[in-house]
Amino acid sequence: MRRQQATDSTPVPQNSFADRHRAARDAVLVSQRGRLIEAMVQCVAGAGYSATTLTDIVARARVSRSTFYEHFANKEECFVEAVHTGVDIVETRITEELAQLAPAAGVRAMIESIVGTFCETVATEPDFARLILVESFKVNQAAVDYRDLAVDRFALLYRYFYDQARQADPRLPEVSDELIALIPDAIGERTRRVIVSDGPAHVPALAPLFVQFVHQTLGLPA
Repeated sequence: MRRQQATDSTPVPQNSFADRHRAARDAVLVSQRGRLIEAMVQCVAGAGYSATTLTDIVARARVSRSTFYEHFANKEECFVEAVHTGVDIVETRITEELAQLAPAAGVRAMIESIVGTFCETVATEPDFARLILVESFKVNQAAVDYRDLAVDRFALLYRYFYDQARQADPRLPEVSDELIALIPDAIGERTRRVIVSDGPAHVPALAPLFVQFVHQTLGLPA
């Protein structure tokens, strides 16, 4: 099912969004390694990283300790790999949703797709979202570094689409890389705060505000 355009006033149910991407998600998490990653995510969501034990992880994944050590050196390494997996899920969904846009879609539609897909993924993958945006800062620098790398890739995506828009309309102002980099930083931080205060299910309601913020930051016409 194609994602509805932003001009359609009928909201797309979140379960519809999740169903579109379920096959790709399951393909990543169906292996023993994937089950351990998902078990880590679920345990951290329920108890936090510090309280999560190796016993908790292998019990939830229904594997032995020896199987765990075939894939990961320790709990910390498993956590970092879970961050990698969560980021990959977000990026894959954004790519798939962008592919649903019409070939002639403009930069505004692309921005709305990126922001909307990000917000919907936070809501439909709440445990991964909490792990990446909240828990990663409590664990180690490797997890934070990968999260920051993902944010930088979002900045490059905004840069690319904005450069396309300027080619089509040279009247658009020049925008520095530093200013564009603030866009995913600001969206990520506001999302983190809402996850902590209200829960991931409240994030999609922020999408129109985020889109407005991006448009105004880039100087795109209303």
